[in-house]
Amino acid sequence: MNSIKYIFLLLSVATCMISCSREKFADMNTDPDDVLTVAPELEFTSALTAINSADFEYYYDYNRAMYYWTQTFVAMNGAPATVYDGTGNLNQRYSNFYTHVGNQLKDVQQLIEKKSGDDRIKYTYLHAITYIPMAYYASYVSDVQGSIPYTEAFLARYTGLLTPKYDAQDVLFDTLQAQLKRSVAILKSSPTVAQANLGSQDVYFGGKISYWIKAANSLRLRLAMRLVNRDAAKMQSLVQEILADDGGLISSNDENWQFESAITYAKGGNYNPESNGNVSGARNYVDFMANTADPRIRIFFQPSFTKDEFDSAHAQKIIPDSVKWDGKQYRGQFANPDKSKDSTVNYYYSELKFSYKGASVKKRWVSEIQDSLFYNPTALHSITFPIITYADVCFMRAELAVRGLTNEDAQGLYYAGITASVSAYDRMGKIAGVNGYKALSAAEVAAYLAQTGVKYDPANALEQICVQEYINSFRNQNEAWATIKRTGFPSKTGNILQREPVVVDSDEKVMPRRFAVSYPSVSDLNYANRLAAIESMVKVSGFSTPDDIKGRVWWDTAN
Repeated sequence: MNSIKYIFLLLSVATCMISCSREKFADMNTDPDDVLTVAPELEFTSALTAINSADFEYYYDYNRAMYYWTQTFVAMNGAPATVYDGTGNLNQRYSNFYTHVGNQLKDVQQLIEKKSGDDRIKYTYLHAITYIPMAYYASYVSDVQGSIPYTEAFLARYTGLLTPKYDAQDVLFDTLQAQLKRSVAILKSSPTVAQANLGSQDVYFGGKISYWIKAANSLRLRLAMRLVNRDAAKMQSLVQEILADDGGLISSNDENWQFESAITYAKGGNYNPESNGNVSGARNYVDFMANTADPRIRIFFQPSFTKDEFDSAHAQKIIPDSVKWDGKQYRGQFANPDKSKDSTVNYYYSELKFSYKGASVKKRWVSEIQDSLFYNPTALHSITFPIITYADVCFMRAELAVRGLTNEDAQGLYYAGITASVSAYDRMGKIAGVNGYKALSAAEVAAYLAQTGVKYDPANALEQICVQEYINSFRNQNEAWATIKRTGFPSKTGNILQREPVVVDSDEKVMPRRFAVSYPSVSDLNYANRLAAIESMVKVSGFSTPDDIKGRVWWDTAN
C-alpha cells in the first residue's frame, strides 16, 4: 500500500511539473528500485482506459479545435473570426501519453520482463500486445507534434535516464512499423505455456488474440498511408507486405478497435462539445448528408423545422418570403465567418420566435448535434470511442486500389465501407440513446448507395472514397483532419462535398495542420534534446516556425 501511495505522489509531482513544462516526463523522479507489484493485467487495463479518459484532451483538442478546423462542427450562432486560431492548452494528448498511457504500458512490459520461467512465458502475448496501443498513441501524438521521445522514453524508473532523445517522425514511423510487425509475429506463434487470459482486463477485444493481430496490421496500414505524399514507393512496399500477412486486417464491425464506455465513463462536461455553447454541423457537410438521404444524419444531428413549423414561421415573416420549403429537416451553419455579414441569411444566426398551434415557440433554423453521442449526463447509456474500424480499413483499401497501388476491387470495398460505417453508427446511436433514435433498415442503406454523389463513379472515385472516410471519422476527428491533410478532400473545389473558404474581413484563412511546439526552458533537464529536435524540425520544408499551427509535420507534404 505504501508503494502505491509513493507512486501516486510521484505522478502528482510529475503532473505539476508538466503543467509548467509538459515536455518533462512523469517518471523522471521515480526511484528505479521501486518495483511495482500489481498484476500486469491490471496495469494493462489502466493504460488502455487512459487512452480515452483524458477529458481535457476532448475539451481542448477536439471540442475547441479539430471539430471546427475540419468543418464538421460550427457554433450555432456562427463561426467566429478566431475559428482557425489555437489556444495555449492544445496538445493535451502529449502529456497524457507520458503521464498515463505510455508510462503504464512500459510498466506492463517491465513487470513481465522481471518475471522468470513459465510465469514470464505465460505473458508472452500480453507483452507483445502492449506495443500495439503504444504505437497507436505515439503516432497519434506525433501527428500533431512531429518529433517525440519514444525509443528512450519511459526509462527513468528502470535505467535512470532523465534525458531521452527525440525520435524524428520518419525514424519513429519506421520504429513503429517494426514493432507492430514483431508483435504480430509473436501473437501468431505458439508459446510453450498457456497464456494469461486477459478477459475483461482487455477493454478493446476481451483477450481475443486474433483481433489484436488484425488491429496491429490495420494500424500498420494507416501509418503506411500517412506516407502517400512523402514516400509513395515506401508506402506501396509496406502496403503489399501488410496485405500479404495471413493475420489479416479488421474485417467486420465485430472486430472494430474501439472502446464502448463503462456506465460512468464520459459523464464529465469536458466531453460535451456543447460545453461552450450549442453546436451545429457545417452547412456543406449537413447538406451533403441531407441531399443524399444519409441514414447517419439522424445519429449525428437533431432535426430542425418540420413542414408545419416552417409554414407557420414563414407566414409570420420570421423566415424570409424568398425561402421555400425544400423537404429538409437537417440544416447546417455556415463555416465561413464572413457569411454572417450577409443580411439575407440572418435567420441562420439567431433563435426564431413565432406562434405555432396557438403556442409561442422558439426554434433554430440550423440543426443541433446529437450531444448524447459524445457524453453521458446520466448512467443510462454508453459512448463509443473508435480507433480503427472495419469501415476505416475498407476505405483505406479502396483508396489504395483507386490510386493503382493494389489490384483490389475499389468499388466493392467502397460500398462495404459505407455499409459498415452506417451500421456502426446505428449501433453507436442506439447505445448512446440519441434523441429520436430510429433503427437502421436495409432499404435505407440500399437507397443511400444509389444516391448521386454516393453511387460509385470512376471519374470521381478518389474524392468519393475520401469524403466517405471523412464522414466516417465523425467520432474520430484526428482521422477526419488527417484525411484532409493527406488527400486534400473535402476540398474547396470538389465535385462531391466542398469545404467552405474561411474568410475574415475579406482575408482567407488557412486551416491549421498541427499544434504549436514550444521552446524549452533553460532549466529543463532535457533542454539539449528538446532544442535539437526543434532545430531539426524547422529544417523540414513546410514545418515553419515552432509556434505556427499552420506548419506541417514530416508526413504532411501536400494539399
